Amino acid sequence: MRNFISTIALSSLAVLTINAYAETSEHFVLDGSHTVTIPLKIQNDARALSSFESLTGVKTIQLMKIHPTAKMIEKNRQALDESEINGGEIDYSNGIIPFSQSPGAVDLGMANVPVLDQGSYGTCVTFSSTAALDARLKIGDYIDQQCSLALNNALGNNYWNGAYDATQVLAPLKQHGIVQKGNCFGSQYPTPNQKVSANDYKKVSEKHFSKDINYVYYKTASLNDLKAGLKKGHRFAIGFALADNGDPISVNGFDMNVGGTPTSGGLWACQQPESDTNFCGDQNAGHEVIVIGYDDNQQLLKIRNSWSDQVADNGDYYMTYTFYKAMTGDQTEIK
Repeated sequence: MRNFISTIALSSLAVLTINAYAETSEHFVLDGSHTVTIPLKIQNDARALSSFESLTGVKTIQLMKIHPTAKMIEKNRQALDESEINGGEIDYSNGIIPFSQSPGAVDLGMANVPVLDQGSYGTCVTFSSTAALDARLKIGDYIDQQCSLALNNALGNNYWNGAYDATQVLAPLKQHGIVQKGNCFGSQYPTPNQKVSANDYKKVSEKHFSKDINYVYYKTASLNDLKAGLKKGHRFAIGFALADNGDPISVNGFDMNVGGTPTSGGLWACQQPESDTNFCGDQNAGHEVIVIGYDDNQQLLKIRNSWSDQVADNGDYYMTYTFYKAMTGDQTEIK
């Protein structure tokens, strides 16, 4: 495998302002969700288990079930063809250099927002959107995901099994304000049946944050736009596909080591030497995460996921540039 992959300059077909949000995707059609299991990093240690973990050593999660459109299939083909022409993906078996030690790398971190855990629900869009907003506002783990979901439920949008993109979560928060965690009328996450009307929501929401909730939606993911925004200090929520084939790698990524510390999964790559499978193949599952950094030297994006800190690199994942170009549909820049 080569040690360099050329970057495909993908132009954004459209950018929506903060006053609009997407209700469909040009790249995927949602069709419910399905359950998968991934291995936890540790088992049976002295740490207290969260409400979503067990002693079995695996974690149950919900992925959005998707059908790729013809546009997404063609985008995928072009990215894989380009990667093959350039010799394939980098071999990461010797490990990943921490971004803090890699010259030129950008790593925004999450401004003291901890790794969140969406549990066994398809709420990745809600969790990635609110966590990215928490980091942008520098308010820690503040926004109540339960109340966001309950508000959208009352508005006729059930996002417990997924949403198309981050704007569907961010737009109601800008309009109606945010609710501090623990203040959702006595309900805590997860309470899927709760509905909170806009009028009731506004009784406990904080509207003064609205002026600082700003974002730009890109219908088509662009690595150039992504890197330019990250360099300005803006995190991105991205919606991407997974080729869930029952192999843990297809969802949790390849095992890796970061700075010499081994992980269980955490590298989303199309291919690596230890496997003949192309994990950028059939696209049947969808997920939403936050991109918090990039490294041109290693051709990697750094990702904040919402599957707890007991997976991958203490909850953080890495995505190769090829995987991003082949599997990502859209992106939302939180400004």
